[in-house]
Amino acid sequence: MDKRTKLMHTAKRLFSEHGFYGTATARIAKEAGVSNGILFHYFPTKDDLIKAMYFDIKDRIFHYSLGQVYKGATLKESIYTLWLAAVEWNLENPEDFDFMLQFENSPYYSVEIEKSHKYVQMSVELAEKGIEQNVFKHLTPLLLFQLMSSLVDTTVKFLRINPELQTDIEYKNRLFEIAWDAIKK
Repeated sequence: MDKRTKLMHTAKRLFSEHGFYGTATARIAKEAGVSNGILFHYFPTKDDLIKAMYFDIKDRIFHYSLGQVYKGATLKESIYTLWLAAVEWNLENPEDFDFMLQFENSPYYSVEIEKSHKYVQMSVELAEKGIEQNVFKHLTPLLLFQLMSSLVDTTVKFLRINPELQTDIEYKNRLFEIAWDAIKK
């Protein structure tokens, strides 16, 4: 593992344990086994580190989700595929999920940062398509994405405390139908 990746993994663990403000960059560097200078070489500020971690996780979710989508799918099938991929990915990557929850509820988060990522852009395009086809409620596409994203988060939290349901695809299908009902007309 290269130093940059090791720094991000160490920071993710420490942020999960102590929060953004309770984790000093010196501690991240020490536990990653590098000097402060190396940390600041890759990430000039703690803010830069946190934002880089956000984009790294979003990139990985995007590539994972993209691999699940198939051409010729209906709008509902596409939304289901992305929803299920997000649920599965977050269950498989609990530290990333915890980081994202912390990030999205911190001063580091902004709509501009969220809208700038290709995963969000892809999801917003699907929401626009659903509005154009008169399938979705007439809300802003970003709000529709955020509603579905919140329902993914709720599903993941629920399945984490009920691990026996994590492999029950029928149960997940019912949870998706609740999410689908929240955005469809």
